[in-house]
Amino acid sequence: MIMCKISIVMPVYNKEKYIARGIQSVLAQTFNDWELIIIDDGSTDGSLNQCKKFRDSRIKVFHTLNRGVSEARNLGISKATGEYITFIDSDDYVSDDYVEYLYKIIKESGVKLSVSSYQTFVDDSSAEICTNNPLFVKIVHTNDALTGMFYQQIFDTSAWAKMYHRSLFSDGIRYPKGWLYEDLPTTYRLMMKCDYIAFGNYRSYFYRIRNTSIEGAPFKPLKYESCIKIIRQLETDKKKMPKGVQHALSCRIVSFAFHILLEIPQKENEMRRNLLDIIRQKRMYVLLDRKARRKTRIACLLSLGGMWVVDLFAGYGKSRK
Repeated sequence: MIMCKISIVMPVYNKEKYIARGIQSVLAQTFNDWELIIIDDGSTDGSLNQCKKFRDSRIKVFHTLNRGVSEARNLGISKATGEYITFIDSDDYVSDDYVEYLYKIIKESGVKLSVSSYQTFVDDSSAEICTNNPLFVKIVHTNDALTGMFYQQIFDTSAWAKMYHRSLFSDGIRYPKGWLYEDLPTTYRLMMKCDYIAFGNYRSYFYRIRNTSIEGAPFKPLKYESCIKIIRQLETDKKKMPKGVQHALSCRIVSFAFHILLEIPQKENEMRRNLLDIIRQKRMYVLLDRKARRKTRIACLLSLGGMWVVDLFAGYGKSRK
């Protein structure tokens, strides 16, 4: 049952330090017909208390056992009463017109999914809206949007900084339970249900970079296991895509495999060998694809010399950070 225009889903896990900023940015929205669904995913710090401090009838707080961000998002989707759904991570925040902007370009474009650009900022600092470039909105055919996303050129696979018509979730598309990098195997499936997508380069979302995030955390086998599951799903779904999108997806698979490979300790020989085999199967194509990311092509070139060469340059890059 539709009760409001926009449902904002915010999964929370141990973000006591950040959560108030995110909620305050929602309360400041210029578009008022929204509900904020906060899913506290078994936080062990003061996150839940922080959430309960805000007294607004549009804010709904749910507390669950810790099951991971995917299940928190999925629960938020099931609780949503809005015609449209958008996500905000609890350590990030948004511009005052975040909801209005994403909703406006949906209505003006007649699409079911809109995307805005975003601004990164380092933990313990603040983000500023960048207005150096002229603002634009593009209506992009889904195949072109998928191609640009898989080539990592237009926008990325994140759940946030996007607005979805609730019907895109109606046939059961959900974030995979227990997987890391859960956005990657989900966003493109939602996009494939659309004919066109609206993309605007206005930076309405502010993404915090933290050393304690999944990307900055020490390696754990779940990263590798999630990577393999995601690649298998991508390979299966690739068969349903046009050739141009398939080519871009192959590059994304190689890029993702390299990303995880370089995190795996050298003692984990089998994991490293399995990912390197995936890369070897596709690297010549990536090397010949001028649309592929330069970084990925260089990694493929280095891999021709063996894993020790890749390790050498990866270590050199880290030493210069």
